[in-house]
Amino acid sequence: MIINFRFIAESIPKLLGAIPITLLMAFASAVIGWLLGLGIALIRKNKVPVLSQIFAVYVSFLRGVPMIILLYISYYALPNIIYSYGVSIGREINVDAVPAVAYAIIALVLEQSAYASEIFRSSLAAVDEGQMEAAYSVGMTKTQALARIVLPQAMTIALPNLSGLFLGLVKGTSLAYYVGVYEITATANLLAMPALNFIEAYIMTTIIYELISFIFNKIFRAVENNLKKFRAVAA
Repeated sequence: MIINFRFIAESIPKLLGAIPITLLMAFASAVIGWLLGLGIALIRKNKVPVLSQIFAVYVSFLRGVPMIILLYISYYALPNIIYSYGVSIGREINVDAVPAVAYAIIALVLEQSAYASEIFRSSLAAVDEGQMEAAYSVGMTKTQALARIVLPQAMTIALPNLSGLFLGLVKGTSLAYYVGVYEITATANLLAMPALNFIEAYIMTTIIYELISFIFNKIFRAVENNLKKFRAVAA
């Protein structure tokens, strides 16, 4: 096997140029999905009538559906639903104006919210209930106790699992290639296709994903270590 180093040298800048799209999808999906997941976890932990049961089904369903199916539903079914709704109210909505990356982010958010909600729910359950009672005893409201006492501890507990979830999300963005998003994997395939340089393209793609994962793993580890030191000092 002969490696085409000229192809590699010419392709690296183009592959690096696709990194922002991958990170955009990862960050947007993580921020929105995790906030939604936290809300779902709080609703289920407090056993809010009706909503708790609805979100239990929501989480169970989304955790059982493959990511590629969510992407197809978001990209193909959602625009038709939006367009049909617009017609029903007498307005023609131009769904083609919405970029493919937006539909990919919607699908990723749904998946992240389901998995993150379970991480947050278990982390909230790990915080001693006695701390809420202690907060009430010093005059805190339930909202203040959650914000100042429970959530900071729960986030510290959840962080290792959230870091793994995020690294999986970065790699999962490669599936957006199937709905026309030109991220790292899609760019590699397009570059490799003319001369069938797929081996070189996939080697470079693997290295890029590994470097991204390495960097973010170091960042999460640093944050986790700082939080552990803070808890030790506070204790």
